[in-house]
Amino acid sequence: MATDYKTQIADSLLGKTGEFDAFFRLYDELLNIGSRSFVVQINNPSQQNSRPVSHDSIIIAAKVLKAQSSLSLKDTKEAIQKRLSAQKLSSLEVDIVLKVAVQLAFMVHPNVYDSHGPAFRIGSYRPASWLSEESFTDFVSKSFPHVSSTRILRVQDVLAEEKSLKAWKLKERLGIKFRPTNNLAEHLVFDPDSQSLYLFHHAGYLKAHLDLWEPKKNSRDIGIGEAIADGTLSPRLLAETLHSLQSILFRWGDEKSKVILNELIKKQGFDSSCAIHEGYRMFKDGTGDFVYTFWGERLASIHDLMRERPPRTKFQKWIKWQTTERNFFLVGGLALIISAVVGILSLGLSGFQAYIAWQAWKVANQPPT
Repeated sequence: MATDYKTQIADSLLGKTGEFDAFFRLYDELLNIGSRSFVVQINNPSQQNSRPVSHDSIIIAAKVLKAQSSLSLKDTKEAIQKRLSAQKLSSLEVDIVLKVAVQLAFMVHPNVYDSHGPAFRIGSYRPASWLSEESFTDFVSKSFPHVSSTRILRVQDVLAEEKSLKAWKLKERLGIKFRPTNNLAEHLVFDPDSQSLYLFHHAGYLKAHLDLWEPKKNSRDIGIGEAIADGTLSPRLLAETLHSLQSILFRWGDEKSKVILNELIKKQGFDSSCAIHEGYRMFKDGTGDFVYTFWGERLASIHDLMRERPPRTKFQKWIKWQTTERNFFLVGGLALIISAVVGILSLGLSGFQAYIAWQAWKVANQPPT
């Protein structure tokens, strides 16, 4: 049974109550990370030297983001501090409350560089950071990729071959490992160094926020800015993410991929809701005409990997190096030189053998003394 604070948080940030185990594991993890600076409590503080910050503070911060999404980061912090003036929070405590609110309400990390540094990247992906004079809407918008008009046909071709992107095929043919991420902006990011594909796994969050859009007519193409004002994300972004998990990678009825998903849920903490396929009528996700405007490029990149089949072992990489066009003439030249050297050595050896044979003949045919 959900505790009181979980009911309060779920109702405010997800629009409905329920278990949401993966979501609240993230919630507790985020609060534990910030525990060096404050303790989150509703009732009495358990540490005498720590000033408690209530769960209400996180909810209030999320409401500020929703109601005043055009504010810059600097002004948002001031607005939150004003709303929570009775608690007299320090600037550090406001930073932590804001960061937790952004991550829980919108599932994006406002400043990855705080923990990883400005040079951090995963493969070709470089995370966005909320700049001081930038509005929250602009930050969220730039956090997600968009398919350009010139690439739409390419993405459609990939979706026509979506069965080639099943999880078991990626694992067996490319050696790809699947890793969970709590940052929606990292969904479908591939790290070639570790052969890892990052997946945003909070299906419970995606479903709850899609449910917020179901009663609203003509809402499927609402953009990020308008969605934030409703305290959620673009319905198409939410649906694409869920579709990529449940209708492509871990396709309904694909038993081999289901085994992988169950293992990810059991061993890596993937949201168990990933295994519960429901579908959403507004996007016709079961009719084969689902359109990708956010994650299409990343799916296309994964599809390219399947076509190219990059080498996995050192031997395979050596063979590929030998057969690349840039090394063709080098390898040919080396082969020619080696052949010439072998030929010269063979000539020398043949001459030496002839000399030995001639000396042996001379000895055998010398007249007796």
